[in-house]
Amino acid sequence: MFKRLIINDFGKNRLITIFTCIFMAVTAMLLGLSIFLFARLYSSIDMLMTAAETPHFLQMHTGQIDKEKIAGFAEKREDVEKMQILTFLNLQNSQISIGDISFETNMQDNGLCVQSECFDYLLDAKNDVISVNSGEVYVPVAYRNEYDIKTGDIFRIGNEKLTVAGFLRDSQMNSMMASSKRFLVSESDYERLRYLGSEEYLIEFRLKEGSDISAFDSAYKDMGLYDNGPTITYPLIKLMNALSDGIMILVILLVSIVVLIISILCIRYILLTELEKDMKQIGMMKAVGISRKDIGYLYISKYMILSVIGCITGMIFALIIAGKLAEGIRDLYGEPKNALYVYILMLTGSFAGQAVILLSVRQSLSKTRKLSAVAALAGATERKGKKNMWHTASVIVAASVFMILVPLGMKNTMAAPDFVTYMGIGNSHIRADIRQNDIKSQTDRFIDAIKKDERVDRYSLMQTSSYKVRLENGNTYNLMIENGDHGAFPVNYSEGAAPKNENEIALSILNAEEMDLGIGDKISVFMEKDGTASEYKCVICGIYSDITNGGKSAKACLKDDTTPIMWSIIYISLKDEGLAGAWVNEYKDISEGLKIVRIREYLEGMYGTTIRNISNASFMTVTLSGVIIMVVIMLLMRLIIWKERSESSLKKALGLRTLKICTDYLKKLAVYVISGIFLGVLTGVLLGQRLAGTLLGMMGAQGFKFVIDPLSTFIYVPVFIALSAFVAAFVSLREIKRISASECLNSGLE
Repeated sequence: MFKRLIINDFGKNRLITIFTCIFMAVTAMLLGLSIFLFARLYSSIDMLMTAAETPHFLQMHTGQIDKEKIAGFAEKREDVEKMQILTFLNLQNSQISIGDISFETNMQDNGLCVQSECFDYLLDAKNDVISVNSGEVYVPVAYRNEYDIKTGDIFRIGNEKLTVAGFLRDSQMNSMMASSKRFLVSESDYERLRYLGSEEYLIEFRLKEGSDISAFDSAYKDMGLYDNGPTITYPLIKLMNALSDGIMILVILLVSIVVLIISILCIRYILLTELEKDMKQIGMMKAVGISRKDIGYLYISKYMILSVIGCITGMIFALIIAGKLAEGIRDLYGEPKNALYVYILMLTGSFAGQAVILLSVRQSLSKTRKLSAVAALAGATERKGKKNMWHTASVIVAASVFMILVPLGMKNTMAAPDFVTYMGIGNSHIRADIRQNDIKSQTDRFIDAIKKDERVDRYSLMQTSSYKVRLENGNTYNLMIENGDHGAFPVNYSEGAAPKNENEIALSILNAEEMDLGIGDKISVFMEKDGTASEYKCVICGIYSDITNGGKSAKACLKDDTTPIMWSIIYISLKDEGLAGAWVNEYKDISEGLKIVRIREYLEGMYGTTIRNISNASFMTVTLSGVIIMVVIMLLMRLIIWKERSESSLKKALGLRTLKICTDYLKKLAVYVISGIFLGVLTGVLLGQRLAGTLLGMMGAQGFKFVIDPLSTFIYVPVFIALSAFVAAFVSLREIKRISASECLNSGLE
């Protein structure tokens, strides 16, 4: 009997059945998709880092080193499993081209290396260790799609040529957020091409399982070993690998949670309306002796069937979409360690969403348990809940607007020119880096040239060196301190302000947290003056966001300092920003060690992939929101029209035209849609900033302001949502034409 009742109900309420199934399918799709992508990303990264044997501690160093001294330190450490020193041949990007593609505008530090012997292996598409032949080069896989590089293309460095034999996965430098990229060549080719660049050392350690990486880091620095470059640890490498695609996945997860809430609200009101409609039948079933448990089972069974259909449909669509979104993950990191485990997690996520919906259904059914057969036959609840359905439209419109604005705001924030100030970088028109060869003489030559250039409005020279510092508790650290005029092109400070005097210093957020320091605390900086080491006490005046150089840096105004310079950065602002492109082209060949680029191009080089991923998620969200609004408004309008059918019939009997009745519905809908849009914009701007702050804070960018595009936020999105709602309303209002004036008489007779 129950089976026949359920089948009859499906046939009688086709539209409601379809809409309910759609909500369940979309919820299953988004939850399954986000969990699938997250599990695949995490598992693939873990698989790659395990296969490559990624170092737990990596110290980059420019300059001479004593390998025996480093080996002696490693032998005395019980936590060291393996140690090696690799070389990295820095190349000028202007010298590099592959096929017809020049790398002169590429913002990465590109260089050559040979295959490692102990660990930190460079892997092929199957995550096997690459063996490269003479005359061949393996290109970072991140460049394959960006530049449309193919096997067999010619790789040129100046007048030298190599053939692209394939693409490599580099567990350290896969992500575009990593500022360096390694090209793999044979040992003979490396020696032959050594004259084309400058060498940098990668001092790497693999630690025994369970070792404290922070303790090892401190011990390395306390020994005064070579550290003329960034320090990178295993957790940071893993985070950098995950962030680019991880941000997109977190956005999809946020959207899926909003959709789950919308689904629960809609299905709840579908069920309540259905219960009201079926109240007399429920009373009859109770009157003939059918228990409350069996009546509840009847409705639960119906929604369980819809849940299974929706879940299967959602999973199919999730797999189709995941195939496209996971392409980048597969290219960069390979297949996951255990594909079955990933699919199990995907199923679990989808089923969890359906379970939440079914629990909501079960809770809504509780009203039938307390209702007597007599009350049910009398239709005791027939007039309850009308206004709530209109409120539901307002809430769902607000949720849809919020769902669009968060990824859109994140994309706008990261694409904004001043986002660089949250990266520890000055917001200028142009940035010039000098990191190779004779840094001081090249810097002086470049500064002399721009001083004479009348197109230059202002510039600021920043020079970074490595310093030993001591805290008041006696602990010592090595800091990369950037010296210069930090007021000319200030970065964003989450606390305090830029250093202005010689006795002031600002720390990046990660350094401040690691050292447990805040504004007003003091540290001692040991620097060289005329070849003599001097101790200088500085007060911490500011704490700023920085996601460059591993997120650990400092800024100061140290004078008469002769500490060796690691690199120079010059920020330049032109009188006419429109000349920036031509200006860069004119100056790019002025010095061999100079890398010069517009700030916008720098941002694109660092975060282009992440911004594109968020843009894809944003497009999907806009499309999904439009569909949800149309489905929800169609559903709610039909339910409301059904609930008020006798009233509409009475109005027709009294002489009101169909157009007038439809207009009244549209006016009422407009009030709730407009209030929902207002609430959605408000929460999208205020709460959206907090959510985006949490996501971007994982990258080290804190304290930023949400960049709001006025046209998108206050015009395009509201108009899109309003149009979607009213298109759906016009479709639903056709039901008014089918209501006859005589229905109210039949209703009264009943």
